[in-house]
Amino acid sequence: MASTSKRIILILPKSISKHKESADVFRLDYGYWNFYLPLLELGHNVTLFDSSVQGNDDLKLLINKVKPDLLFCVMTGSSYYCKDEPWETIEEETIKGNIITFNWFCDDSWRFDLFSKNVCNSFTYCSTPERSFVKKYKDIGYSNILYSTWHANKNLYSIDRMKKFPVSFIGRVDSFRKPYIDFLETIGIQTNNPKNVCFEDLVDCYSGSLAGLNFSKNSTGEGTQIKARVFEVVACKAALVTEYCDELENNFTLGEEILTFKNNEELKECMIRLSDSSFLEELAKKGYSRFLKQHTSQIRLDSLLQKIK
Repeated sequence: MASTSKRIILILPKSISKHKESADVFRLDYGYWNFYLPLLELGHNVTLFDSSVQGNDDLKLLINKVKPDLLFCVMTGSSYYCKDEPWETIEEETIKGNIITFNWFCDDSWRFDLFSKNVCNSFTYCSTPERSFVKKYKDIGYSNILYSTWHANKNLYSIDRMKKFPVSFIGRVDSFRKPYIDFLETIGIQTNNPKNVCFEDLVDCYSGSLAGLNFSKNSTGEGTQIKARVFEVVACKAALVTEYCDELENNFTLGEEILTFKNNEELKECMIRLSDSSFLEELAKKGYSRFLKQHTSQIRLDSLLQKIK
């Protein structure tokens, strides 16, 4: 059952690349491709509010003009990316209660204590990408918490490119990731790692790879988290090889739809298994099938909106 059509103001940074070095490729952020476009496809009347350049006064004017049913927010809590993020206006609307306010939290594995638990009461509803954190919200007295993890827009991640690369990874090669990539090189596997890619290049890279590599360490390096890249890789019908985290088991059958590792030996075993072309093809096929059944942006967002009332 599809959710009833809503008038939505979608509050998120349309791009974050322009706030970094000028040499970076301009890149529309994940939210544009995987929140904004799917919400439109689902039949909602969506107005995109770019929180990287717009602020409180802009949002007040837009609310008066659009008269939305829902403020759907992906707040960063960062003045670096969003200089005037419209917290004041959102909190006012939450208190008034005429408009439902919702926030999609992104990084609870390391930001719950620093950020999420301190601001969740600013919204009527919130969601967390980590199922185990639902209890943490309830333990602090916030009951309108929903579990809703990452996803990918099924219409944008191509599956028909020629497979040019054995293994690809898109992302920063930090001190937690580099030892794994170096280890792969010692066993004869070169990881394709393009730099400063835009969204279209990301799709081209993973669609053109037999396997996509993902790392689950969070930004502190002290824990793991599920990342959007997990769903983007399988959406491109590439075999996913990812560092293990508990949340993966809520979304995939490990060993059949994706491969996981916790150390070099397990990563090596993954690569040995992928050297069987029949297994690799079947793994990618099953991962993609699971994606279509459960993890598209269209399915995830429609299910979420049915819970926000």
